[in-house]
Amino acid sequence: MPTLKKKPRALPSSLSSDLTELSHLKKEQMVKNDNYQKMQFGLEQRKVELLEQESTIKMEKLKAEAAHKQLHIAKQQVQLKADILQQRAQLLREGVPHDEINSALPVPEHSDDS
Repeated sequence: MPTLKKKPRALPSSLSSDLTELSHLKKEQMVKNDNYQKMQFGLEQRKVELLEQESTIKMEKLKAEAAHKQLHIAKQQVQLKADILQQRAQLLREGVPHDEINSALPVPEHSDDS
């Protein structure tokens, strides 16, 4: 007696086309997700670059501010020395002895810490 083998049933055409469409949509979604992730990565890279630039600019600003303060201090030191020298010259013109001037108004040493 011959045995009957069960044939795999073919999917109805509407179900088959639905699966094909679903597969196509899934592939499209994967491509879109991939593109989105690439864009996100690009944005994150750009953000890091901008943060690096910002930090470099802040460092340069701080260096410039420090240099400005050093110049201001140096200017004040020079002005103080000039004032003392003017006062010493005035005292010399008035006849005050050199030794007294030296003890009362010593000339500050110029410190160059650069």
